Amino acid sequence: MPLMGNLRQFALPNVLHAIESGQRTGRLRLAYSGLEGAIYFSGGQLLLVERAGQNFALAQQFLRARLISPEQLENATGLPAEKAQTLPDVQAVRALISARVLTQSQLRSWAEDDAVTLLGSAFAWPEGDFLFEDGVLIPAGRVAMPLPVGPLIEQAQRRLRDSNIRNPPPLAPEMIVDFAEVDPAGESVTVSREQWSLLTQIDGASSLIAISQRMAQPELTIMRLASQLTVAGVLVVVGRA
Repeated sequence: MPLMGNLRQFALPNVLHAIESGQRTGRLRLAYSGLEGAIYFSGGQLLLVERAGQNFALAQQFLRARLISPEQLENATGLPAEKAQTLPDVQAVRALISARVLTQSQLRSWAEDDAVTLLGSAFAWPEGDFLFEDGVLIPAGRVAMPLPVGPLIEQAQRRLRDSNIRNPPPLAPEMIVDFAEVDPAGESVTVSREQWSLLTQIDGASSLIAISQRMAQPELTIMRLASQLTVAGVLVVVGRA
């Protein structure tokens, strides 16, 4: 069954769950406002994530993250660091593991964090296009690390929620909000009387300024309540009037 559409209608976590439950193999392409990413799957498990224009070789990424040092890379590969960091990912990882500079556990943790970082960013998009291409395999020379999708989604959502608590998303009067996709088995959310009054006015089509006029409440009050509910994961921004 074709899997494509806009993230405004189909929340990305639901798309990922569909790929996982269907045990599908292929590439999920994501695009929003000039940002592009790709996620490869095999049998419903996540193998690899890519970002358009940011696909540095793994050895180079390890050096940037200070996971390894230039000296360790040179000793493991027998090449100068400038040349070694451009090696194909599979070749570089084999050399690093053989030299005991890198462990399988460290590699898995790296892959998990990389996937969670990309998913967390994409979860914050108010919209965007997605397309799943069945049967597309990871590029030659890249390292595949099979990871279960469910735990990655939970980590990405938790990281995004923690980030929003520290840095609440800015809302403008012309923004339109709607109810977020809620996991029935997830954590419960307590709302205040003020927040509940706002929720009764949410229809996915009215801007915050229109709601403030309808409720005869100051714009700043409505924006404050909407921001609180967005941080709590109850509402999401779906567009602008």
